[in-house]
Amino acid sequence: MQQAAPYKEADIGRPLAAAISEPPPRRIFTLKAFAERHASFLTLPAITNQVFKAKTRKSTKGTIPGNGLEEAGAIVRLAGRVLIDEDAYFRWIDDQQKGGR
Repeated sequence: MQQAAPYKEADIGRPLAAAISEPPPRRIFTLKAFAERHASFLTLPAITNQVFKAKTRKSTKGTIPGNGLEEAGAIVRLAGRVLIDEDAYFRWIDDQQKGGR
């Protein structure tokens, strides 16, 4: 059985100092993980529908404006995957409550 390496005094303070000077990491989730995380009010089909309706699209009735989710920065597209930025999503929700759209 191996013993854990003892902490060096110089290394103990380093993570705390880095945490103070750096912004917190973004909380980004896949659509499925985001729906599971917020299952009390959101389903996977609901969040998929919101992402689909995020961009302006054309229909037989003319141009339909997007819901603003993409402009809010809540949708992150990375290597062909669609991800949701949790903080931006809830800011978008707050804007919806203030009569934004």
